[in-house]
Parts: sequence; C-alpha cells; structure tokens
Amino acid sequence: MVKGTAARIKKLKPLKADLHLHTAEDPLDHIQYTARELISKAANDGFDVISITNHHQVTFNQDLFRYAQDRGILLIPGMEMTIRRRHVLLLNPSQTKACPDFPYLLKLRRPETLIIAPHPYFPSMYSLNGYLLEHLSLFDALEYCHFYSPMINFNQKALEISESYGFPLVGNSDSHFLSQLGTTYSLIYAEKNLESIFSAIRRNKVEVVTRPLKPLEMGSIARRFIKMKLRGRRTHRRQWPTTRLQNQVTPL
Repeated sequence: MVKGTAARIKKLKPLKADLHLHTAEDPLDHIQYTARELISKAANDGFDVISITNHHQVTFNQDLFRYAQDRGILLIPGMEMTIRRRHVLLLNPSQTKACPDFPYLLKLRRPETLIIAPHPYFPSMYSLNGYLLEHLSLFDALEYCHFYSPMINFNQKALEISESYGFPLVGNSDSHFLSQLGTTYSLIYAEKNLESIFSAIRRNKVEVVTRPLKPLEMGSIARRFIKMKLRGRRTHRRQWPTTRLQNQVTPL
C-alpha cells in the first residue's frame, strides 16, 4: 500500500474501487471489451465501485447502471476530458462539452462532481505536468497509475506532491486491457453511495493498493498499447447517452 492510513479509518469496511477505465465504447481508443464485459470482470474480481471514463464522452445509461448494480457494483459516470491537450478525469460531470481552459473547471466544481488529475507526471503530451501545480486547487485528487516497474515509476512526483500538500491520492489502472484491472486500485472508506465516496476521497480516507509490473509485463502492455493506438479510431461505435447520476444512486 502506498499510504498507511488504515489506523485512522478502520470504522468502515473499505470499498474496492477503480475510477479510471476505458471500454470499446471509447471514441478514440480501439479497445476489445465492452462496458458490460468490463463490469462482469470487475464483479468477478471483487470490485465495489468503478467508473468508465472514456475520452470526451460519458458511457452510462440506466440499463448499464442496473447491470452493474445487479452484480454488486456501483457504476459512477465519468469521462476523460482534454483541456489544452492535457487529460483530466471528471466523475459524475454536470456537462460533457469541452473546457476551453483550466479556470473553466471552477464552473464544474460541485459536491456531486469529482475532478482527478490522471497520470499527472507520465512522459506523455497528455499528462498535466507543470499545469498540475499551477492549478492544483481545481483538483480533488491525484492519480497513482498502474503503469510502473520497480525501476521506472513516473508516479513518484505525484506521490511527493500528495505527501507535501496533504493531497488525496487514488489508485487507478487506466485499463485499456482487461489484464490491467486489479494491478492498482483504491480502498475507499465510505458508504456505498456517490456522496459518501466523494466525501471520503476529499477527506483523504482512501488507500492505494498497488504492485509494480514486471519488466516483461510492462513491455507487453506498452507494445499492445502502441499497437492499439496505431489502429486508429473506430468509425462505427455505439454512442451511449450522457446521463447525470445525481439523485439516482442509492446505497446497495
């Protein structure tokens, strides 16, 4: 575990959660498994909470919500938005239109929406890097991403910022392949409803459970990811309607 906070948050049974996941409905990435297949895999792996965060759209509707609920999972709507070519995670967003710049996130901040900085210091043009500290107050949490090895860990700077500023850190897999699910995830000490989960994260009542990837495992994921990107966008994908989850989630 990255953070040893268990001593002060033992009152609640933690929820196993991954809040950064992609599926075949993603309009940018050529992913092989559907939202339902991901939910079924997450249920088999003992997850309590997940969020499908496809690029630029919310993959969520009431049928999908009930499908997850029937399998013991709370599905939180989410999306991976691009602001100035940098990725930002919005969970239960009030809107899905593009943000022109980071200060616009102030208009999206509300108790029912969580804003996470994903893979903030990874070597990618889509990572926040210097924008993170410049706009740190706009975010609710930082991500500790699964893609690292004992020798190479681009999460280290995010961990240092989390410790220096007392900023919440959540573990996510950013899965594009089902084998990535479960390599890094969060334990959230909250009731199984959106309000309690978001409040617990903001109050740092969360632990990151993670393991480094073996070098061959990391190389295999990198090769598959590059191959997926080279295949380009799909031209015929089902578009899921955008739906707010506010006032629709009840504890299971």
